[in-house]
Amino acid sequence: MVFRTALLISLLLCSLLRLAEAGDRPSVVFLSPDDSKFWHMVADFMAEVAGDLELELDVRFDRDRHRFSYLQMAEQVLGREDRPDYLVIMCKENVTTQMLRQANELGVKVFTFNTDVPETTQAAVGMPREVLPNWIGHMGPDNAAGGRTLSVLLERQARSLNLGEPGQPLPVLALSGTRDSSAATDRNRGLETTIDGEDSKLLQLVYADWSAQLAQDKVSVLLRRYPEAAAIWSASDGMALGAIEAANRAGKHPGRDLVVGGFDWEPLALEAIRRGELYVSLGRHFMGGGLSLLLLHDYHHGYDFAAGAPTATLSYQFEPAMLGNVDKVERILDPARWQALNFQHFSRALNAGQREIPFSADGLMDQFSGALAQQKPPGELAGHR
Repeated sequence: MVFRTALLISLLLCSLLRLAEAGDRPSVVFLSPDDSKFWHMVADFMAEVAGDLELELDVRFDRDRHRFSYLQMAEQVLGREDRPDYLVIMCKENVTTQMLRQANELGVKVFTFNTDVPETTQAAVGMPREVLPNWIGHMGPDNAAGGRTLSVLLERQARSLNLGEPGQPLPVLALSGTRDSSAATDRNRGLETTIDGEDSKLLQLVYADWSAQLAQDKVSVLLRRYPEAAAIWSASDGMALGAIEAANRAGKHPGRDLVVGGFDWEPLALEAIRRGELYVSLGRHFMGGGLSLLLLHDYHHGYDFAAGAPTATLSYQFEPAMLGNVDKVERILDPARWQALNFQHFSRALNAGQREIPFSADGLMDQFSGALAQQKPPGELAGHR
């Protein structure tokens, strides 16, 4: 009888412990703005981070790729009885303010990432924690700086190839994403600050909705209209690859008589860099979703990423992938290395050593990149090369 009572008490304690542990696993819903290769890469990386940090992650892709369909997805999640603890979203023009207000009223904490906060949202509700306490943070790459960097790198390479007329501004074509994308808007702004009419001039900027096919179609027309174009600036690798296809069909030789660059570190873009057709891809922001989950994990366990800081907004810089470092970038992009790396190592809640390192988004991105580049995938022998 005593043994049976002790056994029942033991089973009850185990059940309570499991319930406590389950309750301590924060639930996160990530709303992907589209279902492109880039955003699947973002989501896959997030899944690896979530698994290591014991987060319950639900990813939903907006296949309609429109701000109103994105808003509808958010409303569906917020309308559930089992609302998540955290909602991770990308800012979109004209709907972000409404999404933030709805989540705040319902007690769901929101973390925004990847794009800058639209000016209309800043005017309406400020920045994280200024007006809406449940909007707990924002993080993104410096898209404007990225737009400038890409423009400068393309111009420098084009000049080294003696493209364009001597003493004349370099003629540049530009491909942007969608008009309701803050990332596209900010990258465009960075481009425009470098196009001064003296060193370079913008022949035309067109929107290709992040589509490789639409970019190919539009560049085919643009190259007939502007055969003198020496560089194509693209707000994404997908569109850059479409531009390269159009250039090849037009009898041009990207990498020799036309310089092309984009954003995203897409695997196909790295192959194009190896072939010499794509000069540069700015990236590492695919890890932004995973880094957001790390910050939410530590916040949930009492280590607030905004503690002691003047703002709950974080920013980091893009890194260029070029022929000289494409091997390293490919290692960082290898899903087998994501699986092999334990992302608990970067948590301040789980590692006292991390609390001694100066905290910044750039620093954490550097840690991610360095660890992944050095990480051996499963099954690789220690001495194998």
